Amino acid sequence: MPRGVDRGFIMGYKAICDNCKGNGYIYVTDTKKQTEVKQCWSCESEGEINWSQAEVDDFIYNTYFRKRLH
Repeated sequence: MPRGVDRGFIMGYKAICDNCKGNGYIYVTDTKKQTEVKQCWSCESEGEINWSQAEVDDFIYNTYFRKRLH
C-alpha cells in the first residue's frame, strides 16, 4: 500500500525546474548569435517538475539500496 493512501490522498513532490528557473521558457542562442524564446521541455512550460510518491520511492531505492546489492 503506497504511503499517503491511508490519509485519503497520494503525496506528490514538486520542485522548481532547473532548466527554466520556474519561468516556463528559456532563451536559446543559435549559431548566428540570435536569441529565441522557447518553451521549456523539461517541465513542459509549467515551471515546476512534479513527481509522484512511487517515482520518489523508485529513485531512492535505485540510488541507495540497489548499489549495495551489486
